[in-house]
Amino acid sequence: MADVKPPRVRGTDPEPDEDRAQMILITGLTLAVILVAVVLLLNTVIYTENLATRGVDAGGAEAVDFRDGTVEDVAAIMEREHRTESGSDGVGDDFNATMSVYSDVTGDLRLRDGVIADVSAVTNETGHFIAQDELADGGYRAMTNESGTSDWTLATTVTRTRNYQLTVNERSLDEEPFTVVANRSGATWSMSVSQNTGGDGIEVTVDNGTGTPESESFDGSEDGSYTIDVTGGTVAGNEWKELVWAENVQNGAESYEIRYENGDAAAGTYHFVVDEMDDPSADPNEPYGTTPADRTAQPYVVDAVYSADVEVHHRTPELEYRDVVRVAPGENDA
Repeated sequence: MADVKPPRVRGTDPEPDEDRAQMILITGLTLAVILVAVVLLLNTVIYTENLATRGVDAGGAEAVDFRDGTVEDVAAIMEREHRTESGSDGVGDDFNATMSVYSDVTGDLRLRDGVIADVSAVTNETGHFIAQDELADGGYRAMTNESGTSDWTLATTVTRTRNYQLTVNERSLDEEPFTVVANRSGATWSMSVSQNTGGDGIEVTVDNGTGTPESESFDGSEDGSYTIDVTGGTVAGNEWKELVWAENVQNGAESYEIRYENGDAAAGTYHFVVDEMDDPSADPNEPYGTTPADRTAQPYVVDAVYSADVEVHHRTPELEYRDVVRVAPGENDA
């Protein structure tokens, strides 16, 4: 007799399709749990990394701020020593002595905040500081040399110039423009300053020798005085892209001269630093500059620090930072 199977009761003997559905459901739940765990783990890693990065950035930012502040302070020290040279050994030694004091004071102040800081001038590049100051009563002198010559040469065999600041008085300007010229063999650059038509403000014209000169008018000075940052490219605080010092003349290799034309057509002050210079009125092999400084003559030339390499060291429990920075304030291509 053939065997007879009892009828299957639904739900007590799963069919293959139901088995597969259960497996898919279990697998989906498992994957969901794994994905949630991975997301939580990644969030933890990212959070930890952010905390660590913030700590490094905070320490690094403090060190960078210290470096930038040091550069500003050293630039100010340079300017002061050029103006107030007192030692018999020249501006270079005065600068080094002041830097030593500055380093000691800075180190003491930073130590109070738990920071070991040190600043030292590694090397100095010598130069010359050329300037004309105001009269004793606050008035302005003509842009002539000591002998009153209106067309004259301030410096020759110059390779680089920095921090060229020139102030002219609008009321002193004549019909003939006062002109600053940078010239070397095969290239000439000039900047001319004249009074605006109508007598309100000044007009500045720049000629780089390669095309049509560019002119711009500036006004708004209450006392009639306009400061031109010749190497910084600004007039009365206004940036002017056409004003690029010694464009096509200064290339860092070939020497050039700086001269004034129609110096009697303007009155004002100026100062700048050059890396090298020969006295055009004396033996071309004898650079001039007096030590100790003699500022009785106007304009005058004294020894200077053109640039300095300064080592900056800033150490905290979290970070040690060390760098050597070159300080040459007012270089137009720095």
